[in-house]
Amino acid sequence: MKIVIAGAGEVGYHLIENLCKENLDIFVIDTNAAVLNKLKSQYNINTDHGNIIDSKYIKKSHLKNTDLFLAITNSDETNMIACKSAKEAGAKKTIARIRQVNLDSTKNHFSLESLGIDWVINPVALVADELFKLVLTPNIVDNHEFSNGTVNITGYKMTDHSTMVGHSIKDIEKKAYKLFFNIGIVQRKDMTIIPKKDEVIQLGDVVYFIYQKSDYPNLRRTIGYPTSHSKSKHVFINGGGNMGLQLANRLEKAHQEVKVIEKRLARSYDIAEKLQKSLVLNFDGTDLKQLSAEGIDNADYFISVTDNEQVNITSCLIANEQGVQRTISLIKQPELIPIIDQNTPITLGISPRILTARYLLRYIQDTHIFSYFSIINSQIEILEMHLEESSTCLNIPIKNLEIPENIIISVINRNEEFIIPDGNSELSVGDIILVIAHRLDRPKAIHFFHPDSK
Repeated sequence: MKIVIAGAGEVGYHLIENLCKENLDIFVIDTNAAVLNKLKSQYNINTDHGNIIDSKYIKKSHLKNTDLFLAITNSDETNMIACKSAKEAGAKKTIARIRQVNLDSTKNHFSLESLGIDWVINPVALVADELFKLVLTPNIVDNHEFSNGTVNITGYKMTDHSTMVGHSIKDIEKKAYKLFFNIGIVQRKDMTIIPKKDEVIQLGDVVYFIYQKSDYPNLRRTIGYPTSHSKSKHVFINGGGNMGLQLANRLEKAHQEVKVIEKRLARSYDIAEKLQKSLVLNFDGTDLKQLSAEGIDNADYFISVTDNEQVNITSCLIANEQGVQRTISLIKQPELIPIIDQNTPITLGISPRILTARYLLRYIQDTHIFSYFSIINSQIEILEMHLEESSTCLNIPIKNLEIPENIIISVINRNEEFIIPDGNSELSVGDIILVIAHRLDRPKAIHFFHPDSK
């Protein structure tokens, strides 16, 4: 697969780091020669120093047979023009990173198509959506949909409220009235475990459950968390930029109590006019005296999404000291997230770079992989594959299959029937399976279930 990437900034660099682990033909274009030289020396990939919207790129040979063109520079306008140029030059599919676009109308979709853009990714909306889900579903740290949204994998952090803490997976499954979920992965500090049945769930573990979306209330009940939250939450958002504004807007529509802190006076007036119910406060989010005066000790959530990483971390630590149990900090450097999660009282660090790169990776998988999910800061992946007639593993009990080591069939989705397989289960043509594997074992998994793959 040939991929051309325009833009090697924060998101681009992180995406390229991931893509270089795969067997792909990658070409990177950027105006920063130093970054390109670093990429070339680290990953030995093809690079081109220049401006992607320069007319000469329409004639560039490396755009003609491109399978996927990604325009992910820091400029929306550049990305849109680049996609149009790439499409005219022969690129098959294009993705543009656009932060200022409303995709809710058919008119806007049509406009994007006329610009040669097949898909749009909006990092601000991605993060706002993730934060919104985290507020409405406490203790969730990660989530992904498979099988067109009918099957979910959700990572739950085990707290004192969870009835699963201290019990083995085998005992947990026995206590469930009906086994409607599979515990596929456990993250414990800096370890990622594909657990066996005798694995005991510990306090602080992040447990990844695979289940049918319709069984979500049952799952929360089984974990020991409430299935509904009638009481609206009191949420402080530090940072009134586009991300803070989008999050506040979504939360107030969901009937949550929201206070937005923005230290720029003009911006405070601007967002106050755009919000209906949220209270906008004009002060520095690290000002303890002001936070106390506004009732920080009664907050359920404190979320800091300013452009300054140090401010985000500091304000979350202050909020935690004042008794806020759930604090979330926007982090630009992904390498800081495990340090923050493991060594500070901050509940969660969230990285736009990781979210955006992981979202983009969904479009860049082997043709036999329909969807893909990777655990943050881990080499463990979950692959969604559809079984075809060419597969040699059909109609044979799983226990008799010579499945490569460390590759596990976690779930079978057969005509919307959710099946947790055992040794006697058999695979059939048309089955959708979720396979857990180490990243390095992905080629083995693909070849086993699709022997016709190269």
